[in-house]
Amino acid sequence: MLRFYAALAVVWLLLMPPLFTNGDCTAELEGLSSTLERQPRLISTPNAARELLAARDAAISVVSADDCRRVKPRFLSSCGSGPLVYAEVPVRNRICRLYRDDAIKVQLQYDERNRLNRLVFDMAPYRSLPLPWGGAIHWGR
Repeated sequence: MLRFYAALAVVWLLLMPPLFTNGDCTAELEGLSSTLERQPRLISTPNAARELLAARDAAISVVSADDCRRVKPRFLSSCGSGPLVYAEVPVRNRICRLYRDDAIKVQLQYDERNRLNRLVFDMAPYRSLPLPWGGAIHWGR
C-alpha cells in the first residue's frame, strides 16, 4: 500500500506545476504578439523580421513565393505574392515548455513589394477543468 501512495504522490507532483503558472504562458504569447503588432516597423520587411526573430533565438525559415507555389507548406491555406517568414520562437518559461508548448509559431506573409500582409501567432492552447460549483482550474495557462 505504501508503494501505491508513493506512486500517487509522484503523479500528483508531476501534475501540479502547470496549475501555478499564474498566466505566464499566455502572457509570453501575448507579449510577443503585442510587441510585433504595436511596432510594425520592427517587421516591416522580411530582412528586418529575420533579424528581430533571430535575436530571440528563433528557428527561422523563409519561403519564397515561387517555392510556396511549387510546394505549399501544410500550415498555409494559400500562398501569397511575396515571401513567407516562418519562425518558431522558443518559450522561455520551463513549465510552459514542458506542459503546454515549446515554441510560439510566427508566420509573416509579405507581398511582392515586401510589405507585411498577414501576421499569425500560434501556440498550443491551455486546458481548463470547469468546476461544478463555478469557476475553473486552468492547466498550463
